[in-house]
Amino acid sequence: MLAALIKDLTGESKLCMSLAMASFTVGSLLNVGITMAALDGLRQVGMGMPLDLWRFAFELVGLFVAKGVANLVAEIAQHQAGFDTVATVRERLIRTMKRIYLGFYTDERIGELNTVIQKDVGNLQPVVVHFWSKTVSSIVVAAIVGGGLFYVDWRMGLAMVSLIPVALFVMYSGIESSGRLQKETQNDLADMVSLFVEYTKGIPLVKAFGASSSFEKKLGNSMLKFGESSKAISRSVAGYMGRYFLFLDLSYGVMVTVGALLVFGGKAEVFDYILFVVLSREFYRPFAELENYWINFIKGKDSYGRISKVLNAPTIKPASRRKSPVGMDLRFQNVDFSYGKEDFELKNVDLDVEGNSLIALVGPSGGGKSTIANLILRFWDVRKGRILAGGVDIREIDYDDFLSNVSVVMQNVILFEDTIFENIRIGRRNASREEVVEAAKKAMIHDFIAGLPKGYDTPVGENGVGLSGGQRQRISIARALLRDAPLVILDEMTSGLDPINEVKIQRAIDNLTASKTVVVIAHHLKTIRNADRIVVLKDGRIVETGKHDDLLKKGGLYSELWEAQEKAQDWECAV
Repeated sequence: MLAALIKDLTGESKLCMSLAMASFTVGSLLNVGITMAALDGLRQVGMGMPLDLWRFAFELVGLFVAKGVANLVAEIAQHQAGFDTVATVRERLIRTMKRIYLGFYTDERIGELNTVIQKDVGNLQPVVVHFWSKTVSSIVVAAIVGGGLFYVDWRMGLAMVSLIPVALFVMYSGIESSGRLQKETQNDLADMVSLFVEYTKGIPLVKAFGASSSFEKKLGNSMLKFGESSKAISRSVAGYMGRYFLFLDLSYGVMVTVGALLVFGGKAEVFDYILFVVLSREFYRPFAELENYWINFIKGKDSYGRISKVLNAPTIKPASRRKSPVGMDLRFQNVDFSYGKEDFELKNVDLDVEGNSLIALVGPSGGGKSTIANLILRFWDVRKGRILAGGVDIREIDYDDFLSNVSVVMQNVILFEDTIFENIRIGRRNASREEVVEAAKKAMIHDFIAGLPKGYDTPVGENGVGLSGGQRQRISIARALLRDAPLVILDEMTSGLDPINEVKIQRAIDNLTASKTVVVIAHHLKTIRNADRIVVLKDGRIVETGKHDDLLKKGGLYSELWEAQEKAQDWECAV
């Protein structure tokens, strides 16, 4: 994990981290130097030797100032490296998530991804800030101090380290045990966050159906489970850390006892004994601080594992040979596709979509209509066969270049928590205000926007919460109009709207699709009667193709769907 983190750091951050390690090491050695200077002064006084107080004081002040400067530099450098680590990893996540196949997001819950981006990435900062820089410097200082003390008296040196291996074994065993509990706690946290997100989004529905109590009970159980797993970790850490510090204290006690016996037996100097009693604390300091550093490391390691799951998710491969399509006609050649390893959603699909034509995909739910649209957009790649755009396999076209030639209007409109102007300008980020207004006019939404107090600068709220369904859909169409791409993927959205909104949206769609290659996922068959070609899908296969009138005459599946919708319009609810 550390190697991967360091690899991701910029050159400036690596320099900051190295500077922090060096500065902490110097600061710790200066602290030892202060102790040594004080002991030497006491030794001189005890032996009746003359002591230059001014020189002694000047040396101590100089050491303290140098130590303060070293620690200041170390703190600034390590936090700079830590902030850069978090920023770098978040940027990598964002870049990767842009290229991950959509199937990954269907498997991962929003709560888990929120935890990864916010909490898990944040857990990496202490690893860089504390574990890496301070641990390395502590090991260096402990080695220097321990080596010096062994040089003074190897017998007291052996006593000093006598129980260190036992203490480290206790900590290692405890960390292994708590590591498993930590993973359980993170899973419980992800479950709890997911439920919170689900509850927040569904509050109107929960209240409307009087399901608040049952949902609150479910949420309460999740919170209780997370609380219990958190307590289990606390108990585990408290247990093994208590034993760890006990063995450290016992090791110090063994050293003090052995040293006293050597002094009383005339086998060691008193000053050497005092040196051990005082300086051994500097030797034990890294072991005492190891608790916080190691806990941060374990949290960071677990977090990096979840981050890596996102970073290593299957992504859309860059084109090996960047080719440019000629025109925007589409062709499916013997395409098979499945979301999992079995149950193919599309089977042996052959389909031609001529340039500047409108193709409508119709059929029962689960027939493969949305799957075809998703494959065109490369939300997934085909398992077998290929899809050509302008005579070029879309996998050989640069992904961003290809998407720049596509406008997408989905039934479930996504609006960002920004102004109406910025939500429309997502279609083309460098568009002028005049171009955004013109797109809104063609989408039949300008009059509504102009009538708002802040006009185009009106915030839409979270996912357009303050807008009606028809208004949100027309903003989405304005976004696609602004993009002005030659290929339009349209998830038809006129079903379930009031007549006025339906007319406005249909006019907006007519403006959007003029002189374009259009693939429509049709739900309301009346809106696609004039399509150049209607493709009827069932169970992942194309069962019929043709124009509206011709398909009705055949009396096949399309005719059945048409008759069913005609009858549905005549139904009246019994009172």
